[in-house]
Amino acid sequence: MLSAYSPKRAFGLTMTELMIVLALSSIVLAIGAPAMGQWVRGIEVRSSAASLIAALHAARSEALTRNTTVRLQLPDVLGRPGWQLSCVQTSARCPALIRQQATDTSTAVRWGATSLAQMPSFDTPIAAGNTLPASIRFDASGAVPGIAVGDDIARIDITYSGSNNDQRMVVLIAPQGMVRLCQPTVSAGHPQHCH
Repeated sequence: MLSAYSPKRAFGLTMTELMIVLALSSIVLAIGAPAMGQWVRGIEVRSSAASLIAALHAARSEALTRNTTVRLQLPDVLGRPGWQLSCVQTSARCPALIRQQATDTSTAVRWGATSLAQMPSFDTPIAAGNTLPASIRFDASGAVPGIAVGDDIARIDITYSGSNNDQRMVVLIAPQGMVRLCQPTVSAGHPQHCH
């Protein structure tokens, strides 16, 4: 005959087991959190570089389409991402402001620029906000003749503010109007190597 009372075993964690799980979780988080943070900052830098490349391509395309000189301005003195695309000489076909991306004050990503004559080696990062505000002017043929004479910027470094160990991307603009993205930390044989 079965007893009306049969004890059931309680399932769960003892206090000791719970403390061990918490200690191990803390160790895993302490090891993984810095790498995760660096990964997220790298994504922000690459995203900002892609946005800048798109803006440069749009400026060149507008210059070719409108058959006039179009200027891409990087207006923020602190190097925060943002740009304005406008016509150098305004007309009915070419307005003073074609489009813009407002300066992003919430990000720690920063841009720094330099002219061809002042360009340091790729081992040397350009400081955030260097030579900004600045501009790049694409003429009706899609070229940037101002790069050769030093009026327009030829290199923009995209970095993450306050962190020297994170990824840095470099945007290069050639006098012919070609735009190239490179990464100074990759090896010489890599397609994204800066040279």
